[in-house]
Amino acid sequence: MKYLMPLLFTLFLSTLVSCEQQEGTKVGDLTNSAKIFVEMMVKENYAGAVEKFDRTMKDAMPIDKLQEAWQGLLAKAGIFKKQIGLRQTKEQGYDIVYVTCEFEKEKVDIKVVFNNAKQVSGLWFIPSQ
Repeated sequence: MKYLMPLLFTLFLSTLVSCEQQEGTKVGDLTNSAKIFVEMMVKENYAGAVEKFDRTMKDAMPIDKLQEAWQGLLAKAGIFKKQIGLRQTKEQGYDIVYVTCEFEKEKVDIKVVFNNAKQVSGLWFIPSQ
């Protein structure tokens, strides 16, 4: 019996670690999705980016509006250089990934909001802190 308790405790810890890794994979999927989404805009693949939108975003920001928004960001921030950071939060039931990007004139956080179906349901360009 005295050997059984440490074994059970070890199995319990292994299960916890394994659950955390599964959650980490889920988070990684969203950060990867956000990175790819930003890359689509950088490569001017606006049609591909809009395909990631939910119905509301497709109505609010069709291809031409997304292109206009991205071009407006480039006019203000300068030439896109690279993605330099990622962070994820959860607010009001939505998963939010901030993709920090370095542009010629400033750093910008591209806030990509995902719904439960992992579709983009919000997009903002925010000066990076």
